[in-house]
Amino acid sequence: MTRQVIALAGVGDLGRFVCEELLASPDFDVLILTRSQTTQNKFFATIHNNRVRVHKTDYSLPSLLPILNTTRATTLLSFISDPTPTYLTTHTALLLACTHSTHCKRLIPSEYIGDSEAYPRKPSYYATSRLPFRLVLQGQTAVEYTLLNCGWVMDYFLPAGKTYMAPIKEKFPVDAEGWRACVRGSGEERQSWTCARDVGRAVVRLCGVERGGWEGVTYVVGEWGTFNKAVGEMEEFYADSEPMPTTGRPMPKTFKSWDSIQGALSKHAGETEVSEEGEMAQVEEMMVKGYLACPKEKTLRQREKYFKDMDFMGLRDLLACAESREHV
Repeated sequence: MTRQVIALAGVGDLGRFVCEELLASPDFDVLILTRSQTTQNKFFATIHNNRVRVHKTDYSLPSLLPILNTTRATTLLSFISDPTPTYLTTHTALLLACTHSTHCKRLIPSEYIGDSEAYPRKPSYYATSRLPFRLVLQGQTAVEYTLLNCGWVMDYFLPAGKTYMAPIKEKFPVDAEGWRACVRGSGEERQSWTCARDVGRAVVRLCGVERGGWEGVTYVVGEWGTFNKAVGEMEEFYADSEPMPTTGRPMPKTFKSWDSIQGALSKHAGETEVSEEGEMAQVEEMMVKGYLACPKEKTLRQREKYFKDMDFMGLRDLLACAESREHV
């Protein structure tokens, strides 16, 4: 049977997991689209597989279309994360390339957020980047699409070096390596998180679904929880762990109040370009308001529909996996 060619745009950290899981399946080949194909790129240096092709592109329609046609790609996934309106320009070009291509009639744009249906304008920079493109997608029928959401990437709970996901210590409340936490709000607000490897495995399942079988939004979640609970689980897990200098020591926690976050949101409201501080405040709002918690009922229904035999890892599972392996 001929393998499907799955195109990945702007691979990045999460995309590496997706690439590996696609190659772990006998059903897919991978096409990597990139602006820069340099020897300095660590990811490209690790690729030694005749089922992977790398093509340089400027993400314009004239550049993308011949690549999709000559490779006979069937599905395009984007990992291009851009908080500016340029997201719309780039993703519209991806969509048009799919529309005019001979075979590529499926698209998963770069979303990977929480409950985008209940809170379509959150974080606020999604309102000027993702939301306009969602409307473009809804207004066409030539290309099947789904917005894939997973809440937090669970790998951020791990020490650096255990995952491809680069640490985001300022944004993510828990710093395993520094053994400290800065909790926004009370720490009891509901969150959802999914390990990056499971996101990759979910993508493989979705690529195998028959045409016409996707829903407009797909949710995958490894676990629902709170940051207070997660810290407690980490304290218990690492209590007797040799690799972590934390034996018997609680994780120090500081708290950032909602009032403080609201002040930062007001200060940076109306920015024409999203500043680091403004982006941080919007992410913190997502935490405190629970916007990153994917809807449980729909997520579980879709798990039964698309991922019935998949075992999703919880936080304890991921911690154990990271301790037993060099890399998750």
